[in-house]
Amino acid sequence: MEKNSEKLLEVFYSAEAMLGKNFFVQASFEKYAGLKAKVELKDGKIIAKVSDGFENAEREVLVGLALTLLGGMFRKKIENAYTKAYKEFSTRESSSEYHDTLRKLRGHKKNLDPKGKYYNLTPIRDTLFILYPHVLGEMPKPDIGWSEKKSKRVLGFHDGAFNAITINRILDSERIPLYVLQHVVFHELLHCKHKVLFQRGESMRRTVHPKAFKDDEKKFALAEKAEDWIQRNL
Repeated sequence: MEKNSEKLLEVFYSAEAMLGKNFFVQASFEKYAGLKAKVELKDGKIIAKVSDGFENAEREVLVGLALTLLGGMFRKKIENAYTKAYKEFSTRESSSEYHDTLRKLRGHKKNLDPKGKYYNLTPIRDTLFILYPHVLGEMPKPDIGWSEKKSKRVLGFHDGAFNAITINRILDSERIPLYVLQHVVFHELLHCKHKVLFQRGESMRRTVHPKAFKDDEKKFALAEKAEDWIQRNL
């Protein structure tokens, strides 16, 4: 067994002991497209697979990762110095950038179709660049397309690794006013412009919508009307 795999195995056994569990563990580093990790309990054995992007992380971080994964699987939440170290690691800007780098190197960009049944997203994106040059400036136009499936949770998503925007296919409907769809696309375009703020306050949370983002969002002409329609109908 490789040295790094032995280190990972020791980490998971330590986390398992803290949770009062006693299962055989199989742990390995994998070449994932991003800082991913997962565990499963199969045939009485814990199988842990962790991105090799964590190989050089400090032991405290790895123990915290193992505790977080196992705690979720066994529905037993634990908070201590180890989980705090993992949270601090995972909310660093450098970790986010490394995650995106791994995705660019190993991941696959989805080729989403901008042409829907009722709306074509490309001219909607381009029109917003024409109408709001004072907001969007000269930043590169991101690729844009409809999601493969409809969802009730997220209306849009910006993928920073590939500079691409995905719009929920639920909005490709004759009942959706054009200004509502424009508002959602405008919101995602602002994610291309504004950086996430990392490790804000004691909670070490990321601020996805900083003040500058919200100020720009208000510059969309029908922002309040669009938000009101979304709240009432979606």
